[in-house]
Order: sequence, then structure tokens, then C-alpha cells
Amino acid sequence: MGIKRPFIWILASYLAGLAVYEADFKAVLAAGTGMLLAILVWLLLPQRRRQRLTNYSFLLLLPLLFLMGYMQINKELLTPAADKAFKQKHKARAQGEVSLVEETEKYTRLTIKESVLSIEGGGTYQDLKLLVYIDDNEKYRAGNKVEVSGSVIKFTKASNPGQFNEYLFYRTKKYHYKFYAESVTILNSKINSYHQTLFTIRKQLTATYYKLLSEKNAGILTAMMLGDTNNLDADIKELYRENGISHILAISGLHISLLGLTLYKIFRRLRVPLFLSTAFTLLFLYSYGILTGFGVSTNRAVVMMGVYMAALLVGRTYDLLSGTAFSALIILLQSPLEITSAGFLLSFGAVIGIGTVYPALQNALSGKEMDGQRKPDRQKKPDGQKKSDKQRKPDEQKKPDRQKMPDKKAGPSFRKAACNLILQTLLTSLSAQLILLPILLWFFYEMPAYSLFVNLLIIPLSSLLTILAFITVLAGCISVPLGVFLMGSVNYILEFYEGVCRLGSKLPYKSILTGRPEILVILIFYAALFFFVQWNKKKGRRLSLLLLLSFVILLVPVKERHLEVVFLDVGQGDGIFLRFPDGTTMLVDGGSSDVKELGKYRLEPFLKYKGIKRIDYAVITHGDSDHYSGVLEFMQPEYKGDIRIKHLILPGVSLKGEAYHNLIQAAEKRSAGVSVLSKGDSLERGGVYLSCLWPDKGVIESSGEASDTNSHSIVLSLRYLEFDLLLTGDLEGMGEGEVTKEIEEGKPQKRIPIYYDILKVAHHGSKYSSGSEFLHAAAPAYSIISCGADNSYGHPHKETLKRLMDSGCRILQTPESGAVMVITDGKNMRIEEWSKGG
Repeated sequence: MGIKRPFIWILASYLAGLAVYEADFKAVLAAGTGMLLAILVWLLLPQRRRQRLTNYSFLLLLPLLFLMGYMQINKELLTPAADKAFKQKHKARAQGEVSLVEETEKYTRLTIKESVLSIEGGGTYQDLKLLVYIDDNEKYRAGNKVEVSGSVIKFTKASNPGQFNEYLFYRTKKYHYKFYAESVTILNSKINSYHQTLFTIRKQLTATYYKLLSEKNAGILTAMMLGDTNNLDADIKELYRENGISHILAISGLHISLLGLTLYKIFRRLRVPLFLSTAFTLLFLYSYGILTGFGVSTNRAVVMMGVYMAALLVGRTYDLLSGTAFSALIILLQSPLEITSAGFLLSFGAVIGIGTVYPALQNALSGKEMDGQRKPDRQKKPDGQKKSDKQRKPDEQKKPDRQKMPDKKAGPSFRKAACNLILQTLLTSLSAQLILLPILLWFFYEMPAYSLFVNLLIIPLSSLLTILAFITVLAGCISVPLGVFLMGSVNYILEFYEGVCRLGSKLPYKSILTGRPEILVILIFYAALFFFVQWNKKKGRRLSLLLLLSFVILLVPVKERHLEVVFLDVGQGDGIFLRFPDGTTMLVDGGSSDVKELGKYRLEPFLKYKGIKRIDYAVITHGDSDHYSGVLEFMQPEYKGDIRIKHLILPGVSLKGEAYHNLIQAAEKRSAGVSVLSKGDSLERGGVYLSCLWPDKGVIESSGEASDTNSHSIVLSLRYLEFDLLLTGDLEGMGEGEVTKEIEEGKPQKRIPIYYDILKVAHHGSKYSSGSEFLHAAAPAYSIISCGADNSYGHPHKETLKRLMDSGCRILQTPESGAVMVITDGKNMRIEEWSKGG
């Protein structure tokens, strides 16, 4: 007997190759060769050699797949040669063939494959895949060869914990750069008829959905059925996410299975031969995949359906887990980086959960052996082998019909059938979510508290919704009134979905925020789940259900007793997060002049990554928007997120300016306390002592520099045992001089340290800040500069950098390091740079 499910072994070997991508090639080659030799020796051993060669010869593929995985992932992660020709954005031209056209109300987006990119003053580069954005309304077709001119732009890498990694997302899809076109020239009118036909069908179906439904519900169905999320209502998207049913908005295996099997059965009913029925069905599914953009879940489902159809052709039994492994291998061979994407892991994780955890749950709850594992003598005899009346004993022989009494127990009652259906749906949902929980927390840092029950109401209607949405849109293409009539039921289901989600969002504790769990915690959880499945393979053990309680370790973040300071990369601005040993949280500034919606795209993802919903103290050092724009976002009425600010702290100066007025008004509407900090004020939390060195309102007003917001920036001196930190806002001019005196006068009294471990450099490294006298007084070991890459202000200025180097400190800059994280127990200090892998 051979090894069961060889595709799982093959996939595991390929994944091992992906996992060791940073290893030395010689070591990997030696490991692969050693693996191959060991397999060959084992296969060629004299005893039972023929049996091993017959049943286990596939093992020879394992070293090959291992090496292939290693080489492919390294190739995928190679930096394109064009990267060295420009920094972030540059004038360029490109030529290539259009392979995909996506039209929205605001712009047209083209995918240009095999393109030649010519960078102005930087050389020519070939065989690139570009994502081109165009503002004009020209009709482009798949297959057109075009020349575009404009600006080539690198995808943005995540520079903060929790931030969306645009670079990795598009590299997974094999895009190299995005391109904002100023002009486009169609060089030839050649058209890829197959792809263009599918694109035309997609447009027609989209237009029909919008004719038959409201804009909101049409946006849902185009996302659900056509994979187009461009016009999906943002409120609906967030509502579905909050309730854990975002998977409804993606093309799923359910869609593919229903459409494929329905079409296959129609062909068979029409007496189309088996081979042709299978071929036509697979062609339809492949075309549907291209039409919808071939997302991960679509790709998975199409390959799995292909395996299923192939099994029908050759008369073999289809195995869910083998089909899943084969599908995953096909996708990863095309794009190895998919292994890092949430879509891939969630799509395959759900299937694995249903294929492994679901049977184990059924078995454990029943406490018996599963039907498929009963002993032969306990199995039912096949149809056609029942005893005839003559073979039965007299008391077993069939009685005349008139003597037959009604059996009240014959057949399950409707109530019992309904209960079984609900239980099966609940167990299916639970099985998938147990596998997916660590993945959800890894990528999204929180889990919807009621998603299991919401899915219990949503999932049973999914099959009906898919079939109705497909049939009615086809009817709508022929007759709009008929389509509107038939689409009524679809509309009711969508309204039901929305009603259930809105109810779920109003319930208390609608989500559990944990932050990103540690790798070790995830491994412990999956180990417990693995043992649960293994112990319930042959016979159910109800006591093993206690192992499922291990999910609690994922939901209870470990509280670490240390001080954490994170200098976030907010572009041209400042944003400093502090978490004290007792759990108190503080945000010193949080704004940017070049990153739009800073709160939504950088601050909130970071805070959720850390498992934080509440900021105890938000300190705004002064009234420039590049220091408060993100904080103000959190306090706006239209803000729908979870981050709340408990206390807003402003500088102790005249607060008559518009910026301060807006901050105070927003804080009051959000019921946040408002207070001010002035020279001499202090705060102590969890052993951390904060003292305010500046501003002094009296000195500022008497000097006549009250209008200079930079000079009245809040300056905070932080001490935690032997660790000292100085935060300076945009301090310069008269304010810097006064703080320099305060530092020098405070040293003899031991109010101020002899030297600071960390200095946050004032005003983003401006030429007019961080003078030599100030640096001599502060004597920092490390200085951290927060500024935007290639900013128009020239920050940090070369003269400032020279003064910092002359002072003997090590300089870190957020454009290069990304977020700079400082972790200390008060004696030892660890500094991690996010963009350099910590």
C-alpha cells in the first residue's frame, strides 16, 4: 500500500523550499541532494524493492520540488534592475501589450505585459509588467500595443507595523511598477478576441446589475459574482468586515462549484458525451475565472473542479484534501509569493478546516466511530444484495400491505432534519473558523465576536443567492422587466444580509482586538488542533474537545512589563507612540503634511497591530497640521473606527488659533478631556516619570514670539530608571535656547540626566534647529529624525546632520529605517528598525 495523498507530501516539500529562501544556496543544494540520495537508497533496498518502486516512486519528486521552491522564491524577490535608475518617482515612457482593461468612473486602469520601460536619463529595461492609470476616456482593448508616457512610480513598502504593504501585494501579482500616464498612443489595433469578448461580457453583466438593482446592491453583486470591488459601497464593505462575512464579497469555491456542476448536469441531461461535458464545463470555468480576474479563491476553485472532473473521467474517487493540495501547488508554482497573502491562506485554510476539523468535530461530539471508519461487518450491504423474501426467516418475511402498520419513527421528522442542518452548518462554520482564527489575527489583529452566529444565518442562503444572481442577470440581459421581476428575491436576500450585519454591529463587544499574536502562540494553537484531529480520526473522544479551548491563548495578549517607544514613519510629520510598563498609552503628535488620511492608513493599523483601542493621552506639541492631522481624524464625527482618545493635551500657551480651536471642539464632541502642559508640569505612570521642560507662557509672551508655534512646542523629558528620552516637537529659536538653559541648570540637581539615551531631533532636522549648544547639553547617544522621503523642505538639512555627527550620536531616519522601535526595561535598551526587518 502506498502513501495516502502524495500531493500533500509534494506540496509540503515545495513549501519547505519556500521557507528556506534566505539560506545559502550551497547548503540548500546539499540538503536537496542528500534528500534525493536517501530516497534512492531506501527505494533500492533489496527487500520489497518492486513494491516500493511501484508505490513510493513519487518521493523522488520531493527533492526537486524543494529546490524549485527555493529558486523560485529567490527569483520572485529579486529587485528589478530598474529600481537603481530612480528613487521613488521619475519621468518615463513604456511600450507593451494590453492584457487587462479595468474601467471605473474616475479612471481607466491597464495592465501592460512584456513592456519595455525607458526611464528619462536612466536606461531601458525589458520584460516588465506595469499597472497603468489613465484619465482619458479612450476605448482600449485587450491585445492593443500601446506607448505611454508619464511617471513611473515604485510601489510603497510597509514602513510601520500594521501598514498595508503595497509593494508585496502587487509583487505577488507579478507587477513591477505603477505608471501614471499623461499620454497614451495606440500603436496597433490588434485585439485578443477571446479576452476582449470576456471583457465585453463582463461590462454587459455589470451594466445589467446596475439596471436591475440599487447602486449599493449592484456594487455587492458585481463584487460577489464578477470580482469587481471598485464600486463597492465603503460602508457595506466595513459592515461585512465587522461581522466576519467579508468572504461573501469574494468569488468563492461555492460559486464555482455551483455553476460548474449545474452546467455539467445540464450537458449530461442533454446526453452530451462525458468527455465533451467535462471539456465544455472546464472551458466555461476557465473563462469565468479570466472574466472575474482569477483571484486566489477563483483559481483554487477552478483547479479543484478540474481535478474533480478529471476524477469523473477516469472513474476515480475525488479526495478533497488531495485536490486542495494540488490546487495550492499549481497556484504557488505560478506565484510563490501568494504564500504570504491573506487571500491565499484564508481560501485554503477554510477548505482544510472543513476537510480535517469538521469530521473530527462530528466524531468527538458523537463519541463514536465515523461512518467511513466502521468495521466491515458493521457496514450496510450494497444495494442489490438484500435478502430476498425466500431467503428471510419466516418472521422477517414481508407482511401483506393491509397488515402493514404505520411506523411513527420511519424517516426523520422535519424538526429533526432542520436541527441536523443547523448543526452541520454550525460545525462547518466552526471548523473553518478554528483554522482561520490565527490567520485572521495575524493579518487583521481582531476577530468579530459574533461571526460564527452571523455566518450561521448568512451561509445557508449563499447557494440560493449565487444561483438567483446568475440566472436573473442573464434574464436581465434579454429583458430588463423580466430581470427586475426575478431580481426581487436577490434584493431581499441582500437586504437580509445587511439587516443581520447592522444588528451584529449594534451588539456590545462586537469585536475582540488582540493585536498580532506571536509565532510561538500560533504554533501552540495549531499543535493542539492537530492533536485534536488525530485523536478523533478512528474514534470520537469527547474529552478531546477541551483542546479546542487553546484558542483562548490567541485572544489574551501577553502583557510585557517594559517601556516601549515607537517613532512612526508618518512621512513629513511626527508621530511617537509610548506604552508604559503599566499599560498606559500615549501618542506624542500624530500628523503629516504629505500622507493623506494618516489616521486611517498608518496610525490606526499600527495601534490595532499592537492590540490598542484607547489612547490615554494624546499630546499635541504645537499647532502645525503635520503634528496633529491624524489625531484630529480620530475625533471627527465621521470617523467610524475603534480608536478612542481619552485625554487631549495641548501646549500651555494662548490657544486662540484655528488649529487649537478645532482640536478642542472635536475633543469635546468625543467626550475627551482637554488639558495643557507647561514648564514644570509632570506625570508619573508605571514607574515612568515625564517632566515638561517647555513651554513657559510668561516667557513666550514677554519675548514677543507668541505667534511662532515652533518655538512654543512642548518639550518632554522622560526617565525610566536608567533610561532617558528627550522629545522636542519642532523646537527652535528662542524656545531651544531656553530649554538648553533648563537642561544645563537641571543636571547638577539631577533633575536632568548627564546625557540622553534617545533624542527626537526637533523640526524634522531643520537647518534652524538642534544647534551645537543644545546638542552639547543634551548629549544624546542616539538621535532620531522623522521626516518625509525626498521632501520639498530639504529635511534633514546637511548642516544639522553634521552637527549631530559631531556630537557623537548615532543617527536614525524614518525614511530609511521606517518605524524605529525602542524597548527598554529601564536598564537595557533594544532598538529595532522596521524597514530593516527589526
